[in-house]
Formats: sequence, C-alpha cells, structure tokens
Amino acid sequence: MKKLIALASFALVSAVAFAQTREEAVIKTLNERYESAAADFRKLIAQNPANGETYFYAGDNYFYWGVLDSAEIMFRKGIEVAPLNPMNYAGLGRVGWVNNNDALNSAQYQKAIEIMSAKSNKIDKTIQLITYMKMAETYVQAERKNFDKAIEYLNTALKFNDQDAEMYVQLGDYYFQSELEKNGKTGMLNLSLAQSQYSKASQLNPKYPRALLAQGKLLVPARNWEDALKFFNDAIAIDPNYAPAYREKAELLYKAGRFPLAVENYAKYLELNNSCRVQQRYASFVFETKDYKKAVAELEKALPCNNQNPFMYRLLGYSYYETGDFAKGLENINKFMDMATAKGSPKILGSDYAYKGKLLAKSGQDSLGVATILKAIELDADYIDGYSDIAGIYSKAKRYSDAATYYEKKIAAAGEKATALDFYYLGQAQYFAKEYAKADAAFEKASSKYPDANFWRGRCNFKLDNQETPEGLATPHFTKFIELVGGDAAAVQANKKNLIESYSYLGFFYYTKQNFVCSKAAWLSVQALDAANEKATIALTDKDIAAAVETGCTEFKTQTAQ
Repeated sequence: MKKLIALASFALVSAVAFAQTREEAVIKTLNERYESAAADFRKLIAQNPANGETYFYAGDNYFYWGVLDSAEIMFRKGIEVAPLNPMNYAGLGRVGWVNNNDALNSAQYQKAIEIMSAKSNKIDKTIQLITYMKMAETYVQAERKNFDKAIEYLNTALKFNDQDAEMYVQLGDYYFQSELEKNGKTGMLNLSLAQSQYSKASQLNPKYPRALLAQGKLLVPARNWEDALKFFNDAIAIDPNYAPAYREKAELLYKAGRFPLAVENYAKYLELNNSCRVQQRYASFVFETKDYKKAVAELEKALPCNNQNPFMYRLLGYSYYETGDFAKGLENINKFMDMATAKGSPKILGSDYAYKGKLLAKSGQDSLGVATILKAIELDADYIDGYSDIAGIYSKAKRYSDAATYYEKKIAAAGEKATALDFYYLGQAQYFAKEYAKADAAFEKASSKYPDANFWRGRCNFKLDNQETPEGLATPHFTKFIELVGGDAAAVQANKKNLIESYSYLGFFYYTKQNFVCSKAAWLSVQALDAANEKATIALTDKDIAAAVETGCTEFKTQTAQ
C-alpha cells in the first residue's frame, strides 16, 4: 500500500484546549512521524476514551503508517463510542478497500453517507468535508483505483467548503493519478489540470507545505528536477520539520545520481521519522553512495526491525563482497535468494547471480562460481563484465587459456565498446598461456592508453625472436616503454622493475650486435635504478663494455640515478 498523506485541515475540533494537543498529534501524522503520533493518541484516548474523533485520527495515523489491523481497531472503537460520527465508518471502509474487501468498503462508505444525509443528524460541515475527502483520497492513492467514485466524492466535498486548500490538493492528486493511469506508460502526460489545482491550493494558503510538495512531485515525471527541487526547498523553508519534503528531495536527488546529497536529506527524514521502513530505505541510500563500509553498518542496524525484508539481505550480500568479507557476503546473498524463491518475489536478478558467483569464487568454490556467473550472463545480456569476472577466476587459478577464452568473449560481446583494458587483460592471459603472437596483437591495441603494454609487447617479441641469433624484435617495444615512462620520477618508481628488465634486454641485445656504447648505456641505466644489480655489475666489468665511451648512444633514453 502506498503511504497516503494526512490532511492538515483535520486538526479542527471544537474544544480549544483539547484541540491544540490533538492538533499537534495530527501534524505529526502529516509529517509522517507515525510512531510518535501513535504515542500521543494513546495518551489522548486515555484522557478522554469517549471521543470518537480522537479514535478516528488515531486510526488515520495507523492507516498511513501501514499498520492496518491497528487502524481497524481504532475505527471500530470510534464507531462504538460515537455511532453517529461518519468519520470512523469512512476510515473502516478505507481499510476494506486497501485489504481488497470490497464488501466492507461499500457497506462502511454507504453507512457514512447515510449518517450525513439523514436530516435528523446535525453533522458539522467540516466533518462532512473531511469524510468525503478521505473516502475519495483512498480511491486515488491506494494501489487499486476508482477514479469515478473519487471525483464523485470530491465534487460533493466541494459543496461544504470550496475555499479549503487541502481540497484542491486532493483534486490535483486526482488529476495527477488519473493522468498517470491513462498515459503513464507513453510518457505523454498532460498535467495542466493537476497543476492548476495545486496552484489554487497555494493561492488559498501560501504557507501550506503540502501544496508545494505536490507541485514539486508533479514535475518529477517530466524530469524538471531543478524546479521540483525548488518547490521541495520552499516547503522546507515554511516548515523545517516537514518530513515528506526531505524524503521527496532525497528521492529526487537519488534519481539525479547525486547520492551523497540524497543520503544527507534522507538522514534528515530519518531524524524526523525514525520508523523501520525509513531506516531500511536510508540504509539502501547509503549503499548507493558506494560507501560500502558505512552501508554494512547501516544495513545491519536497520535489519532487526524487519528481518523479513529480502532487499536488506541482497544489499548486505553486495556490500560484504565489496568490503572483502566474503563469508558474510555469501551468507547474506544466499539468504536473499532463499527468501525470494520462497515468497516468489522479488525477482532474482542477474546481478544477484553475479555477486553470488564472485562470492563463491572468493570462497574457493571456483567451479560453482563460474557456473553461477554464467547464469547471471544468461539472465542479463548487458552483464558482459561477467566474462571478465570468469576470466579473472581462471587467471587466479593459473588456467590462462581458459581466461583468454573469456576475455575474448567479453571483447566480442562489447564490439566497438571494447576497451583498451579489455585487450590488456587478454594480452596478459595469452602471454602466460604462451600464445605470444596473439598476446602481442592484444597488447598493441592497449598500448595507446597503457604505456606498460609496450613493455609486455617487448616480452612477447623476445619470446618470438630467435634465441640463438636474436633479430631484436623486442627492441622497439622496450625502447618505447622506456621513452614513455623513463622521464617522470613517479612513473620511474612505479615501473622500476619493468624498466630494469627493459634496460637489461637492451644491454644484452646491443652487446650481441657489438654496439658496446649502447650496451654500456643500458647497463649504466640498470645500475642507476638498482646500484646493487648483479647483472649490471658483471656486465660493466666486460673489457669491451668497460672500454666503451659512456655517452653517444642515441638508440634509447638513458636513465640517471634518481
């Protein structure tokens, strides 16, 4: 059931001193502070157990909170103590509608109308206004709709007060929801009728935050987020404790991908409305910021209040994977899948199998992990990263040929969107699988973005070269690698080991070609990087290298001591 919004005008009562106390509780309902409001209503009922309206507002609070059994108890008690007050009949009928009990809905609504229509009953106009609006609201806002009945009741309500701001918010909601029902799937929404009603509400009461909230919400489907945000901020400026505005603002910021700000606003909503539903929604917002350590803390904190919410276990499974606690991650993702299977909902997604597969692999169950990730790919054709995940599992197990196969699948699935990194990983897998020519071709496609792909090309071509009489196939690639990283101190430190290997190759190669000047330059570059390098020390004692001049080699960039 969607959470319905309480009416501010319901705070009207006859006894001023008592009304102020009850009004405060009703405003808490309006602000979605349901738990606190329920506590206030219990105190009010204890003070005056014969007041039917208080039972109605208490039931109304439970209704919006989604605690329908308690709402029904309050409405029935209200009927018992005040059988000629139509409000509790309307309340009980609303419970019937939401519970798909059409007989109860029809009978209770009809009873409320009979009481208001009887000439012998002098029912206050405000009570009649509220009763008709309540009946209409449920037909508009609940999952099931009855727009014909809703507009009938709203038009009747107008006869009792055509200057009530909430009345026009209700009419705006009717036009908004009926347009969504009719054209929501097409995206061709005409929301002008709803907008005119919300504007009328704001004209009648410029300080009514619910009218501003409604106008902001109206702009969200059109993705007019900046103007929607302004309405939400205006509502907060009028009432800094108006919780729904923080929730809608957070949801909008979430849609816009501004996750840190969304979390900030949902935290404020949580502060004002610390219910279980809100705690768990807040935890899911934190998850979206990718602060997985904090997400684990908030998800675990929110879980006990409703440990039958499968989404919490899904997000815990994901978050524990991201924080490296694979045992807990697997425990929670299995719990999610068990619950989803037993209940038939929510739908198990490709991402669920993806995380489970990776968690299985991290737990030493490679075969099950691969099979599970393949299931994820089967369910979600867009999950082409699954091929990389499988390749990573095989690489870790040193099954490089299998790893290369899945990197190739990833590249084929990506087509023109295949990245340099995809080719880089493919090249490494093929190199260790001793497929040096294929690896060289893959590294060539990665070399424009990753300088060390040139280093790997050098390695591949060294393996492809004639070992007895080398042609120097690796030379241009090691030389290019040195050129790209050899002049930057930070890059040198990051690539020190590979630079030493590159210079060492050049030292050997130029020695075989009797280019002792360049051989010496290469070995001196090794020594500049590693003064204790044994190979460089030995090579520099060779009589031909020792006799060569230390400058004059222009074949590659030499290295000086850092």
